[in-house]
Amino acid sequence: MDITLDTLLEEGKQIRNGFGYKEGYTVGRGYVMGHSTFSKRSEYETWKNKVIRFLAIEYGEDRCIDDFDAAVKLFESQYYKDYNFDKLLGVLEGCRVLPTKIKTTVKLQKNNPSNINIINQNSQYQNQEQIQSIAINFFIEAIKEELNGRQIKEIKDIFTNEPDSQKAKIKLLDRIKSFGSDVASNVLANILTNPAIWGNL
Repeated sequence: MDITLDTLLEEGKQIRNGFGYKEGYTVGRGYVMGHSTFSKRSEYETWKNKVIRFLAIEYGEDRCIDDFDAAVKLFESQYYKDYNFDKLLGVLEGCRVLPTKIKTTVKLQKNNPSNINIINQNSQYQNQEQIQSIAINFFIEAIKEELNGRQIKEIKDIFTNEPDSQKAKIKLLDRIKSFGSDVASNVLANILTNPAIWGNL
């Protein structure tokens, strides 16, 4: 049997039908309380583990894995309430309706820049876009370490006022040179000495 989101959702709905409601009982001061019952714990455990493995295989680092894990913890910590089980089904339904993986953002860690995780996306364009984003982030971090606020503003002005990228490049290099040769060489040194860059040269 092939395991798909549809089959997992169907199996989850069958488990959901295993919830019942036990008639109330009297507690202090005459209050009558009832509670839900859950008779399919064994089936639930098997289903839960199939879903976890399926999401890990099909969705990698997508946020749905964390969402499902959080819903499992809530469901199990609150005594298997039926309305919390609906959250588990909701995560799967969301993956079925919107199967596009949610793009994760790449954050540079100043102290350990080699810990950059790039998610393998479905298209070459998205991979290229991420690589460009990482390169830009390295460049921005290197510039921020060497320039003051006024100098950064001057560089931003070049990008906003010059639509032609070739002219902007020339103006940018001229502007960085005008800050002094030490600034340009320090920016380049910061980029080249970054372990994530150095390891790929």
